Amino acid sequence: MIECRTMASAERYDAFALMEQSRTDGAALGEALTLFIERPDYGFVWLAYLDDHPAACVSASLGIDTESGGLIATVRDLYVLPQRRRLGIGSALLVTLGARLEQFGVTRVEAAGVDPALEPFFRARAYRANGATFTSGR
Repeated sequence: MIECRTMASAERYDAFALMEQSRTDGAALGEALTLFIERPDYGFVWLAYLDDHPAACVSASLGIDTESGGLIATVRDLYVLPQRRRLGIGSALLVTLGARLEQFGVTRVEAAGVDPALEPFFRARAYRANGATFTSGR
């Protein structure tokens, strides 16, 4: 069973273990995760667990969008463990993240710093290419 939830202090290690796979500076990552816990108004890390084991993560930073006149979420750090890929975990992560962002009143979502290998994944989920980012209207 796939369960998705916001990272809290108890899940910080799980988030670090997943995110460090694509980061070279562990200290900076640790500081960022601390900010997400201490300042939920800045954003959050969304985690997916498969049968109670951490399997995927994505971060969402919140800001004001002058184009839509509402909130924008910038999504980064999408990562699914290699042995857990192609099981629907990434899709579940984005769908449940979208529902969580709606609770915040987010009107637009941008996926920034997307690995080129993930471009088809985002396109298949109604994100539109916009330069170096992918955008989804809410």
